[in-house]
Amino acid sequence: MMGEQRLVSIVMPAYNRAVVMVKAIESIRKQSYPNWELIVVDDRSTDRTKELVLELAKQDARIRYVMNYRSKGPGGARNCGILAAQGELLAFLDSDDLWFPHHLKDSLDNLERTGADVSFALWVEQHGDRTIHSFEQKAEQRFISQMRKRNETAGDAIVFREGLFEQFLMQTRNFFQLNTMVFRRDMLADVGLINEQFGLGEDTTYLLRFFDRFRISLIVRPHAVYTQSPDSVYYFCDRWKLDPDSLGQNRELLSKFEALGLKSVKVRVHIRSLAEKSAQLRNRKKWIRKINADIACKYYTLSYLYRFDREKALGYCRKSIRSRMTLFNLLLMARLKLSMKGSSFILKRAVDLW
Repeated sequence: MMGEQRLVSIVMPAYNRAVVMVKAIESIRKQSYPNWELIVVDDRSTDRTKELVLELAKQDARIRYVMNYRSKGPGGARNCGILAAQGELLAFLDSDDLWFPHHLKDSLDNLERTGADVSFALWVEQHGDRTIHSFEQKAEQRFISQMRKRNETAGDAIVFREGLFEQFLMQTRNFFQLNTMVFRRDMLADVGLINEQFGLGEDTTYLLRFFDRFRISLIVRPHAVYTQSPDSVYYFCDRWKLDPDSLGQNRELLSKFEALGLKSVKVRVHIRSLAEKSAQLRNRKKWIRKINADIACKYYTLSYLYRFDREKALGYCRKSIRSRMTLFNLLLMARLKLSMKGSSFILKRAVDLW
């Protein structure tokens, strides 16, 4: 097939991942589609990342080592790799994640079969020794069924041309991930590079630039393994085991949640600006209210977690109320102003640690 002759440039950012990245690189080397180049972008690591990649490059000439010369962080590292790419097509894989052997071949076949500009696929999640097939759950299957009814289908793929941004806002589950994305490099002239100012969610905000502008095909079966590792920006702890009441006493963990929460708010503010400018949203006010509610929830969570630091908690609670006034943030504000100690189930119930 024609697709088997096209070079795919794979961008992998890495920072101090010498211990885990070998498996990620091996999953690329095991691809049934052979015509690829892997660009490992070292985000100025202090471990053996450079030595390891150079050793692997001696074994496989398709592997290239590049030092990130742009802003530090995943956005800058990925952009550095994008600019070094030589392939007709672009793909991404994080240094602690994996591809199934069929990913590249099936993605290129999907692009040809559906006439799409961009191919995505689903994934499974790895939590330690547990592999979670979350897209097989009833709620996710219901969303997939709804997307099939709203959009064009082609075998195991759903093809989106318009209305994808609204469907993204509509769903509580994200079905699109940078690790499964394959697209033509010449599309960069229209979408540009990744925004390097986002410390979190830079991948999601980048994907949104493609929505409603290009023909996008989603393969509704898994192509990748998304690993939730302790040293990742987002999954630095098991949230299922956290108690919001005791978390407020752990200053180190609390500081991480604060930084993460503020980055999450920044991403949601950006998405709100996209909603405000979108000409395709049918009920703009509804979606803006929903985004504001999400922002209010993030600020509420920070306020609750910092309730033993009254001034800081009051500041976050005011921001929550300004985003969207709810019974929860009003009650929390009253408790903070009256210096009432302790917590109640009703207030803790509104905390969102995700």
